[in-house]
Amino acid sequence: MVLSASAVSLVSVTMTVLMVAAMLYLVWGALGSDIHSPSPDDGDRPELGDAEEAETDDASGELTEGSSA
Repeated sequence: MVLSASAVSLVSVTMTVLMVAAMLYLVWGALGSDIHSPSPDDGDRPELGDAEEAETDDASGELTEGSSA
């Protein structure tokens, strides 16, 4: 019984160390790639704080005092 408990603990510690090593390897690989860099193509997206969108969102988004949904 004691031998099996120590074997289980040895296997669990070994698997934990291998899992941490695998995660560190994946993070190390992701740091060198360009997958997390911002995209240079932003021509289709509107600028933040666009005056035309702000006026239309405010006018249509709120109800007047006497209106009900």
